[in-house]
Amino acid sequence: MDVLDEGRAARRSRVGERASRTVLSTMNTADYPTALAARQEMRSWRRLALEPSALRAPDDTPAPDSLAPNGRHLASTLYRVAHAPDWSADPQRTYAAVAGRLGDLTGVGVDHLDVEYDDARELFTLFLQERGGLRLPARALSEGTLRFLALCILLEDAQFTGLICMEEPENGIHPANLPAMVQLVRDLAVDPADPPDYTNPFRQVIVNTHAPGVVQLCDPADLLLAQLRPRSTPERGVVRSLALVPYRQSWRAQPGRPTFSEADMVAYLANPPSAQLRLPPGLIA
Repeated sequence: MDVLDEGRAARRSRVGERASRTVLSTMNTADYPTALAARQEMRSWRRLALEPSALRAPDDTPAPDSLAPNGRHLASTLYRVAHAPDWSADPQRTYAAVAGRLGDLTGVGVDHLDVEYDDARELFTLFLQERGGLRLPARALSEGTLRFLALCILLEDAQFTGLICMEEPENGIHPANLPAMVQLVRDLAVDPADPPDYTNPFRQVIVNTHAPGVVQLCDPADLLLAQLRPRSTPERGVVRSLALVPYRQSWRAQPGRPTFSEADMVAYLANPPSAQLRLPPGLIA
């Protein structure tokens, strides 16, 4: 960047401090190629806030075949993934893969999973058949099962790529199934040991959680602690702003920069003082 560019960037920075919109939101030209590239990248980010009512809804024929942020179009998305060109000779392979992963949930006995198309009503409906023979539509499934099922489908969807921001994926999940949920979220991300392709889609996953059970199941190196920290500004002096702080022994930690330790995570690593039920010492591994 030359001196002129630096001057223009500095002026935009000062204007941005007083603006009601971000500087990136106004970038529409190639005058600032780095900022324009950042804006285009941020527009491709995906946010998931799965809602049970949206997950339970069937899809008509003109409906989109990609999962919406609230979980709508679950049935049409699975149908599209199962009948994609790579799997067109055997859609049951995708249905079996999703059903097999859904079977990781304790208390959910899955024998078969598929999407049925009703010609008369032009509707796609997702059905789950239990091992006992009971066939249930999506509207009859529990909230936790639906949330987990949505992520199982996305795991098989090679078109679902990029940065995925997820709101509290543990909502509706039985505590005994938290390990399965955390592992599924981990598997959604690209495996850095293998080259990205349709079997290893390029995905990064960021999860927001307040659940101690989820935090305890994560590798500390994967955690970022959200804190309000003081920051000095030219116009308003010292203000408090949100900072994402890495674990002190992780690869993100940098000399002289804020980090967190186990002491900062006591609320997530120990029972609250008012807890009424505690495990006997002999049962704690």
